[in-house]
Amino acid sequence: MAWFLIVIAGVFEVAFVISMKLSDGFKNIKFTILTVISAALSFFLLSLALKEIAVGTGYAVWTGIGAAGSVLLGMYLFKEKRSRKKLFFLSCIIMGVVGLKLFG
Repeated sequence: MAWFLIVIAGVFEVAFVISMKLSDGFKNIKFTILTVISAALSFFLLSLALKEIAVGTGYAVWTGIGAAGSVLLGMYLFKEKRSRKKLFFLSCIIMGVVGLKLFG
C-alpha cells in the first residue's frame, strides 16, 4: 500500500508543478487553488507512505516521479525542448526510481 501511496503522491507532485506553471505567477485563481490542493495532497500522501518506506528511498522515488512527470508533461503540454541528451538523463531518473523500488 505504501508504494501505491508514493506513486499517487508523485502524480500529485506533477499536478502541483504543472498547475503552478498554469497559474501564471498565481494570477489565475483556479490554477492557484489547484496548486495548493495538489501540493497538500502530495505531501500528505508522501507522509503516509514514509511510515513504511525508508525516508531516503521514499523521497527519491517521490521526487523522481515528480521530476520525470514534469519533464514529460512540459514537453507535451508546453512544447519544451526535446533532445537525445535530455531524454537519456530522463531515462536515468526513471531507471533510478525503478531500481530503488526493486532493490530499496
